[in-house]
Amino acid sequence: MRERARAEERGADACERAFEAWLSAHKVHLDGVALATFRRTGRGVCATRDLKVGEVVVRVPDGAVLTSETSCASAALEAMLGAESAESPRLDKEMLVIGVMCEMLRGSESKYAEYLRVVYDGVVRGHSVLSWDNDEAVLLEGTDAWRDAYENEDEELDLPTMTDEHWKCVVKPFFRANPALAHGRPMKELRELHYAATAAVAGYSFTLGDDEIQGMVPFWDMLNHAPPCGATVRLYHDEKTSTLQMITVREVKKGEEVFNTYGPLRNAELLRRYGFVLARNPHGGTTVSLEDVVEAALEAHPEVIDELPLRLAWLESRGIGDETLESRFFIHPTGRPSKEILIALRVLALTPEEMTTLIDTDFDDEEQLMILEGNDAQRAEQSYLVGASLQFLSMHAKERYNETMRESRLIIQMFAGVSPNDPAQEERYRAWCAAIVRMGEQRTLSKLGRWTYQPNRCEDSLLHAWPFPLREDEEDDAMMMCEAAE
Repeated sequence: MRERARAEERGADACERAFEAWLSAHKVHLDGVALATFRRTGRGVCATRDLKVGEVVVRVPDGAVLTSETSCASAALEAMLGAESAESPRLDKEMLVIGVMCEMLRGSESKYAEYLRVVYDGVVRGHSVLSWDNDEAVLLEGTDAWRDAYENEDEELDLPTMTDEHWKCVVKPFFRANPALAHGRPMKELRELHYAATAAVAGYSFTLGDDEIQGMVPFWDMLNHAPPCGATVRLYHDEKTSTLQMITVREVKKGEEVFNTYGPLRNAELLRRYGFVLARNPHGGTTVSLEDVVEAALEAHPEVIDELPLRLAWLESRGIGDETLESRFFIHPTGRPSKEILIALRVLALTPEEMTTLIDTDFDDEEQLMILEGNDAQRAEQSYLVGASLQFLSMHAKERYNETMRESRLIIQMFAGVSPNDPAQEERYRAWCAAIVRMGEQRTLSKLGRWTYQPNRCEDSLLHAWPFPLREDEEDDAMMMCEAAE
C-alpha cells in the first residue's frame, strides 16, 4: 500500500510539473503563488512570498480558457445542441462536459492535455458524489445533497444532477452521431469518462461574464474554498488586457494557503458539487418540500383536506409552490422557517370562511385587510395551528435520514481528523462527510421544533403579515415602481 501511495505521489508530482510548463507555454502568469499539497485540503495554492492586499497574483489569458466553443467538439456540439442549449442552462453545462470528454479522448494531441491531466488527477483523488458506491451514497439518503444529486430534475441546478438522464438523452446520442470524436472507445468506457468529466466541470468550471459562459480556467480552479469572509483573493476580468486575474483581498504570509471562495454554500452543496465539507461552516440550514409542509398541516388540522386543492391553487397563484408539491422551502440554521413555510401553513390553517375572505380580499384595501386579519380569537387559533404544524414538520422531517443525530455525532467524533488525501481512509472520509451533512440538517430540524415554543415567540412571528408575496409579473412591476429616479 505504501509503495503504491509513493508511486501515485511521484506520478502526481510529474503531472504537476508538466502542468506548470503548460501554464508557462500558454502565458499564464503566476506571481507569488504556486501549487502545493495540504493535509486537510489536498492540492491547493500556497504563497511563495508575503503577499500584500491588491496584488495581481495570477493572470490567465482568455485564449487559455476551455469552453465548449474552444474545444475540439465545438462544431459538432453546435450542429447538434446549439439552439437547444441557449434555452437550457443545464444543457449549456453539458456541452462543456462533452467538450472536456472530447479533449480527454484526444490524449496528448489535445491543446489542453497537461491541464486536463491535472484536473483528471484531482477528480480521481477527490470525493465527488458521482464516484461514491451504493453503500457510500446511501449514507446521504434524506439529505439535500442526495436529493439534488440523484432526484432533483431542476434544469437550473448546478452539476452534478440528472447525470444518468443526460447520458442517455444527450451524451450517448452525441457520440453515436460523431463516432470519430469517440476515438474508438466503447460506450461503457465513455460512460465512465462522462462521470469524470461531469465531476470535473462541477468542481473546476466557472460561470464567466454577463453572457454566463461556462468555462474551465487553468490555475484559477486550483484554489481551495473558504467561506466568503475567509477568502484571500477575488476574481476579475480585465477587458483591456483580455486576462482573467486573481487579486489579493487580504495579506498572506509566505507558505500559507491562498483561498478562493465558491460562495456562501451549505455543506450539502459543497459535498454534492465539490466533494468536500467544512467542519465549521458558517452557512447551514436545510430545505423541506411543500409536500412535507402539507402533510404536517394536515396532521395538525385534518379538516383542511376537503379544501386542499383550492388552497394549493391559491398558493401557486401567489408564486408559492406548485401542484406537484415538489417546491422546496428553506429553514435557517437557527431553526427559523422561511416566510414561504409560514405563509403556506397559515393558508392551510384558515377555516373555510376565512379562506373565502382571503380569496375575496383586495390587498390594496386597508379595511379589507383588517377584516382578513380577524379578531384575537381567530389569530390565536391560527397561530396555534401553525405552531403545531411546525412541530409535526420538525418531527417527521428528521425521520427521512437513515441515521439518528446520535449516530451522526458518533461518526463525526470517530473519524475526526481523517485526511481526504489518504486513499486508505477514503471510506472513512466519505462517511465523515455524510455525517457532517446529516448532522447539520438534523440540528436545524431540531431547532425548528424548539423555535416554535420559545417563551418570547409571539403570534406575529408565526403568522406572516399580509399581503402575501407577489407573483413574478407583479414583482417586476413593483421593482420598476421602487427604482430610484436618476
